[in-house]
Formats: sequence, structure tokens, C-alpha cells
Amino acid sequence: MKRKKSKAQQKHRNLNNYYNRLMQHAWQNENILSRFQQIELCLMRCESFAELIKVLLNECKTQFELEQVALILLDPHHEIQQQLHNYKFNYQNNFPNLFFHTNNQKLLQLFQNDLSPQLGPYNAALHADLFKQPASTVYSIALLPLTHDDQILGTFILGDSTPERFSEQSATDFLQHLSAVISISINMTISRDRLKHNSLNDALTGINNRRFFDQRLSEEISRCKRLQIPISCLFIDVDNFKHFNDTYGHASGDLVLKQVAGIIRNELRLSDIVGRYGGEEFAILLPDTDHRTAVEIAERIRVSIQKHRYKFDKHMLQVTVSIGIADSQKFADENRTLNEIGNILIAAADKALYKAKNAGRNCIAINE
Repeated sequence: MKRKKSKAQQKHRNLNNYYNRLMQHAWQNENILSRFQQIELCLMRCESFAELIKVLLNECKTQFELEQVALILLDPHHEIQQQLHNYKFNYQNNFPNLFFHTNNQKLLQLFQNDLSPQLGPYNAALHADLFKQPASTVYSIALLPLTHDDQILGTFILGDSTPERFSEQSATDFLQHLSAVISISINMTISRDRLKHNSLNDALTGINNRRFFDQRLSEEISRCKRLQIPISCLFIDVDNFKHFNDTYGHASGDLVLKQVAGIIRNELRLSDIVGRYGGEEFAILLPDTDHRTAVEIAERIRVSIQKHRYKFDKHMLQVTVSIGIADSQKFADENRTLNEIGNILIAAADKALYKAKNAGRNCIAINE
């Protein structure tokens, strides 16, 4: 009788332990689900790609208690990086584990053509390049594929300090769902940023338009004034532009503007701001650039445009520009508003441009 009672008690204990394990497992799953849902809500609220990066590389690391996180995105034409720079998002310093690849070969190698979450032990030989920061305390890793229309966009990488967290036997349902949500969020925010950028972009030349330039003018003057660094402005006008349209048609003028804009952009730093100001005029802001350096940059642009070969149909076009130069140091009076300083700077560069035109064109002139 005692033996039967002992067996029944043992069976009860086993069932109770099993029930407790189930409850513990259910609680863990509920906790995990809650964390995933919080992250998903954060992702869906993001208004820009820059915000999305902050959620992925900061919030996810904190929320999931991870040792390391990283994001790799395919950016063959550097469009995403340019978008981030347009919004003054300094990801190189603030988010060292954000990477951009120009082709998908390395990404496909990571997944071995199987676009599903890859979990397993951290292998320095395979995974060292995935983190810019030292990954000496990462022992297991999860690679989440980011896709659109069955094409790989990138990967979101989770690194943990415990070997068992991302084991090959781990379930991937939550991670697979997160991967899909991140992919959709990336596409949506990049598209939203692109639409916003297009409203501030000149369709013909591909550079910023006057609206964007005017918006950035006060911002850059404010920054340079606060940091007590110089800012210079260039006004560039294509010489005898009407001649191209009248002689060869408007298509020739379009070609000239596109190629001149490309040359100007190639001569500038990413931090410089160039915009098509109107017609055949371009305006450039050169932050942290003094008077002497601005003259050197202007002359370099002028020479590059003059040397370039412009082929339209069977014709070789000779293109030159005139450039006016002004800097803010003469106008940065503490009693003036940012708008006033900006307007004076633009007017001074425009005045210098007309000085160059009157000097015979194909030259630079400085506002005295």
C-alpha cells in the first residue's frame, strides 16, 4: 500500500514539475513575444530611416539584452548613404556597426542561398567582419535575412554572450517574423525619405534644388556661427547658356546642365551643399571653409568645367562658367539674425558673380 502511495506521489510530483516547466516556458514565450511586439511597434512608428537605425541598433540591443547588434545593407549606388548624409546623420561615428555593401555576394555567402534566419556559434573566421566593435564576448549569433520580392536587401545580426541562446536547434519563428517586419520597415522609411528628398531635388541635374538650399542655409550659418568656423558661398553661372539652346536646341542645354552639375558635385566634399538655384545658376555652401580655400575650390571647379568635353550629337560644345565668391566673416554680426546673414551672403556672392561676368566671363571674382 505504501509503495502504491509512493508511486502516486512521485507521479504527482512529476506532473507538477512538468506543469511548472510548461508554465515557465509559456511565461518565457509571453515575455519574448512582448519584447518583439514592443520593438515592432517602435519600428512601425519610425518616420525616417535614421530613426529606424536608432531603433535597430540601440533599442533592440537593450530590449533583447544582447551583447552586439549590427546591420548590413545593400547599397550599390550609395543612395542610402547619401540620403543619410542629406539629413546630417553621422552614422560612421554614432553607429559603427552599420555597414553598406555595394554587391550582394558576401550577403549571399552568409546565408548560403538559404534566405532564412541562420543561428549558431560565433566563428571569428566567418563573423569577425560583421562587427566593427570587438566581439570577444559574443558566443552565439543570429543572422536575419532582410529581403524584398525574394531579393536580399541586407542582414540584421544579433550577437549574444551565451553559447546556447542562438543554437542551431533554437526555434526561429519569432526571428523570422521580426526579419519580415524589419524588411518592410526599411523599405517604407527609405521610400518615404526618397519622396521627401525628391521634393527637395532638381529632377534634371539630380542635385538639390533652391528650396533645399534655402532650408540648409540658415542651419549651416547657425552651426558655423556656434562653432566659430567660417562658411563660404559660391555662385556659378554657365556662360552664354542661351547660345546652346538657340543653336542646338534645348536638349543640348539639358546635357550641359547635367554634366556641369556632375562636375561640381565631384569637386566637393560630402559636407558641402550644392543646389541648382535657377536656370543655369548653381549655388554652393562651403562650411568650415575660409576665403582662401573657397577661391581654390572655385578655381578648381572652373578649370574642370572648361576642360571637360561636352559631346552633343556630332558637336563638341565649349562650356565655361563664371563664379562669384563670398564668405560670412564680414557679415556675421551678432546683432543680425541668421536669415539676414544668409541673405547678405547670397547677395554678396551674386554681386561677385556679376563682377566675374563683367570681367569677360570664364573667371572667378571675390566680393570685396
